[in-house]
Amino acid sequence: MNIINTILLKLVLLPGGLYKKMGVNLAHLKAILTAKLIMDDRRPNGFQQMQQKRRKNPVRFATVSTMFVAALIGSFFLFSFKFGDNYITHFSLYFSFYISFLASLLISDFTSVLIDIRDNYIILPKPVGGQTFVLSRLLHILIHVCKITLPMAVPAIVYLSIKLGWLAMAAYLPMVIMATLFTIFLINAIYILILKLTTPQKFQNIISYIQIVFAIFFYAAYQLMPRLMNNIKLAHYDISASKAWYFVPSYWFATGWQQLYHFTASIQLSVFLALSFIIPIASLWVVIKYFAPAFNQKLSLITGSTGEASPTNNKADAKKTKASSYSEWLANIFTKRGAERMGFLFTWKMMLRSREFKMKVYPAIGYMIVIIVLMNLNMKNASFSDVAAQNSQGKTAVLLILYFSNLIIISALAQVTLSEKFKAAWVFFVSPVKTPGNLISGAVKACIAQFYFPVAASTLVVLTALGGIWVVPNVLFGMANCLLITAVSAYITANKLPFSSPPTNKAGSGGFMRVISVMVIGTTVGAMQYFLYDITPVIIILTLLSGGAAWFVFDGISNFTWKKVFSRYED
Repeated sequence: MNIINTILLKLVLLPGGLYKKMGVNLAHLKAILTAKLIMDDRRPNGFQQMQQKRRKNPVRFATVSTMFVAALIGSFFLFSFKFGDNYITHFSLYFSFYISFLASLLISDFTSVLIDIRDNYIILPKPVGGQTFVLSRLLHILIHVCKITLPMAVPAIVYLSIKLGWLAMAAYLPMVIMATLFTIFLINAIYILILKLTTPQKFQNIISYIQIVFAIFFYAAYQLMPRLMNNIKLAHYDISASKAWYFVPSYWFATGWQQLYHFTASIQLSVFLALSFIIPIASLWVVIKYFAPAFNQKLSLITGSTGEASPTNNKADAKKTKASSYSEWLANIFTKRGAERMGFLFTWKMMLRSREFKMKVYPAIGYMIVIIVLMNLNMKNASFSDVAAQNSQGKTAVLLILYFSNLIIISALAQVTLSEKFKAAWVFFVSPVKTPGNLISGAVKACIAQFYFPVAASTLVVLTALGGIWVVPNVLFGMANCLLITAVSAYITANKLPFSSPPTNKAGSGGFMRVISVMVIGTTVGAMQYFLYDITPVIIILTLLSGGAAWFVFDGISNFTWKKVFSRYED
């Protein structure tokens, strides 16, 4: 066990006399916590899961990694002191960041600890008292939270000590503790709400979606923060001028710090100081009194041994039927009968159901969308009127949207052949399919249909509404080029059967090089289209040629033989 876990374990065991009076066996308690902390150090956190899947060596220092990442995030929070011209504004933003990031980290790393019910099968059958069992679980949760909150708070402690002195730091400590308690209440409320609205079997999937949303949101915030710092209006913004902030918990903690740092005879600030203590403590009492029992009852169902009957099963079945009909309709249009159609439908359903695939692809898609938005925002003096006028700025914006949206398909293609359960692909190799290229072609078309068609349709509608009917030829030409680039990329790199290869470092580097290559090719083709933009007859002819070339490449993929496919696995 590493030194950090050793120190935290000694700290939580200091009230040994009190624990004995509660009927706790200290030897059992220490043994249980030691085992749990060793397991935590070997369990990959949210930032190590991707790396751990690509290497054979087990994770050894997950605790140090988690604390290091938390400290970096805490340093990022210090940017909030650059906004506004008073400390209430600074700390309102700081605690907003703190609560949001802490919630996301707890959801990503804390879920595996909170919903781990293996203790019921491993510890309870042993001669361990009930008090010891309950206290070990609570102390384990406390240690896990401390490993995130302590390093996250250290940068602010150092900053305040240097900038304002020890009194400012002393006023900060109770506020950050209260903010942590309030965040724990929010996490429990989210869990209970999810379990209330859905079945325990879907719990992990919904948590995954929350993680994806948080990842995209924080990436967007990371990209936007430096740009907002240069905004003169934000540099002098005063949060207290807006009464809407009175209902935001982060504002209570900010005003609480203000009152503790230099007390003022203000009834309003005193009320907020009281709220900053009363609400978190009351929330913690609600968690212990009401949320914890209800959560424990639901928790026993997450293993899926019995499960609960969902009151909306009929609606869920209806939605599945509609989704299946939609995918079959697309398959009938874009694929040939037989192996290609089967490859399309199999890949379509796997991409929707595989949590592993979604956790890898959906955040990447969100990052791409953020990059596209930022690139258009960085264009000086660009606006919607430029797209409508089809001037130089408008043309550039249209082409950026068209060609960089192609990276969404490339992100999906990079993962469509990879799976942790790749051995299940034996069904492909024993099937009576003469030409496996049909399976691969169907998989590639499923990626395009699921990830690019919605983007292409919305892009076509929006750009047509902004630029008029005259922009349609260029939009269609750009889409045809994107399909051709995707087809060529799939022909060269995605020529394995769907979900049939293990994720490796080589696969990860290949995906990165694929994205870089597509960006370079897309930029080159986009630059050529820019010079031909206003020559509509040429654009129409080139659209037909590009679409025809894409069709021929897809036909070439469908003709892959078993010899060619096996050669890729040997590489």
